[in-house]
Amino acid sequence: MKFRHDINGLRAIAVIAVVLFHFNTPLLSGGFAGVDVFFAISGFLMTSIIIRGINNNNFSILSFYKARAIRIVPALLVMSVTVLLLCYFILIPLKFEQLGRHVMGSLNFMSNITYWKESGYFDTSSQTKWLLHTWSLSVEWQFYLLYPILLVLLKKIFSLNVIKKILVIMTMLGFIFSIYASYYWPSPAYYLFPTRAWEMMMGGLVFIYPINIQASKKKYVEYSGLFFIIVSYFFISKTDMWPGYLAFIPVFGAALVILAANQDSIITSNKYIQKIGLWSYSIYLWHWPIVVLGRYLDIQYWAVIGIPSSVLLGFLSYTLIEKKRFELKAIFIPYLFVLLLSYIVLSHVNIFYNIPKSIFKAVVTNTKTDHNGAYTWSRIRKLNKKIDFITHTKNKVLVIGDSQAGDFLNAFYDAKLTKNVEIVARVVEADCGFFYLTPNEQESAYLQSPTIKNSTMWQNKCKKFIKHVDDGNALKDANVIILAMYWQNVNMDWIFKSIENIRKKNPNAEIYVVGGKSFDTQVSTLVYNAYRKKIDIGSYAAKNIASNNKENRVFQNKLFESKSVLAKYNYHFINMTKIMCHNDKCDVIDSDNNIFYSDRRHTTRAGTKYIGMQLNKMHVFPNTIVKPM
Repeated sequence: MKFRHDINGLRAIAVIAVVLFHFNTPLLSGGFAGVDVFFAISGFLMTSIIIRGINNNNFSILSFYKARAIRIVPALLVMSVTVLLLCYFILIPLKFEQLGRHVMGSLNFMSNITYWKESGYFDTSSQTKWLLHTWSLSVEWQFYLLYPILLVLLKKIFSLNVIKKILVIMTMLGFIFSIYASYYWPSPAYYLFPTRAWEMMMGGLVFIYPINIQASKKKYVEYSGLFFIIVSYFFISKTDMWPGYLAFIPVFGAALVILAANQDSIITSNKYIQKIGLWSYSIYLWHWPIVVLGRYLDIQYWAVIGIPSSVLLGFLSYTLIEKKRFELKAIFIPYLFVLLLSYIVLSHVNIFYNIPKSIFKAVVTNTKTDHNGAYTWSRIRKLNKKIDFITHTKNKVLVIGDSQAGDFLNAFYDAKLTKNVEIVARVVEADCGFFYLTPNEQESAYLQSPTIKNSTMWQNKCKKFIKHVDDGNALKDANVIILAMYWQNVNMDWIFKSIENIRKKNPNAEIYVVGGKSFDTQVSTLVYNAYRKKIDIGSYAAKNIASNNKENRVFQNKLFESKSVLAKYNYHFINMTKIMCHNDKCDVIDSDNNIFYSDRRHTTRAGTKYIGMQLNKMHVFPNTIVKPM
């Protein structure tokens, strides 16, 4: 295939959008759709290579893989090892260990699966992951692995005309599945190959169904395609369901531009766009670590430095690495070396820090360690499936909330407060911010919530969660109702309104509101910093109790404990700050260095046992309500 200036220019338009979006410039709210444009381009190019090779009877799957590796791996290797070396000097052990996992996932082209399991793409926690952007390379590589095998097998059975029809059907089915998955499973839908394959296959359809467009009309087809792409960049945002049906807009736009094949376009063929297009892969590789570096160092107006730096590093990477076209055997040994290095970082990170074994486990604890995250959720999700109380015990306890309710429920069991008690749970996820509002109240609350006000997906999910609170007769039959959530400052009025609605539904139950127990910094990081600074961890933790604009514990506790508020809404408040902190110190680790938190606000098994002990010690629940076993 001759060099396509239009496709090269389209690459530039895609990478410019992605870079501007990631540097948080206010210009392009939907710049992330540039990745979808890349997917369509890859689908077209790969389909053309494979179909031409099959028709000429000279297609080799191994040669195809080799060419892709030579094209992609060298620059990825250099970027990965550079990030590893830089981060050794600036990251704490837990984050450096995580980086080792991410480098391995990137080099194995499985990072999309790694990131899906960790968090959503637009989640705050994802925005400081140094290799997050490699998820799209992993999706493309998975396409490279499977697509040629599929086409070769189909060619052995069907004619090319039949294969074309099969690919059309597969593209349509893939698009429909992507819409469905984006609604019900948004995070995996964003990251995983099955919901993205149709975008690449859409590009492939442009090759297998070519349309001969008159030279005088090419620019109109191209402009139409560019219009769709630009619309997606400006009018779509991260609050929209994605990829979903909206992803059709940039993908279709890219398909039109490729179909037009306008080699004399003043937009895609000018020399500046052509240069950016040539450097686009390398710019994409380098821009995201630069974004994260700016966030890590908290540099204002970082885009002014970061965007030119991304272009410069992209140019250098293209000139010094991409253009060299190394032999596969020259790539293999460096590839194994970086892979081995990332494995050592992941599995033996203390080699690089030499922390005493007595506290090392605490320093690297997270929600995945010892299945902490699963432990938080397992009991409450099981009890969430119960519709009604089924026994005639004196005390029927209903627990409502998110993972914080899961934590408290585990502590409740560790305190052995379950004698003559039956428990039912209702899960309402943290992003909702409140737990029991009428439909009209929900609509008003959504408008005030920065998390979900523009997200139809989350509004629909929260409606289902709140509706589930009313399932059966558990709410009105409960003697004790425990409310525990990740309380956020912005939602406090709606939280009290939810309590009021709960009280109206059940006038006689004893209601307990469990306060937050968050810190501003991950607790394993607090332990590491206290060790490094040689200061007392309890005192250091007390200075890091959550006090940010999203979750200010002093502000919230004062509201929850207000005598007028307690009298108005008739509930008991469990102040978790007083449970965890005493004499200007917060207990976050025991005498054997077992840490109590797996992140900033979720407790480990050691943590729930500690809270359970404190609940009994401080007689939080009177014996008339629940009795220790």
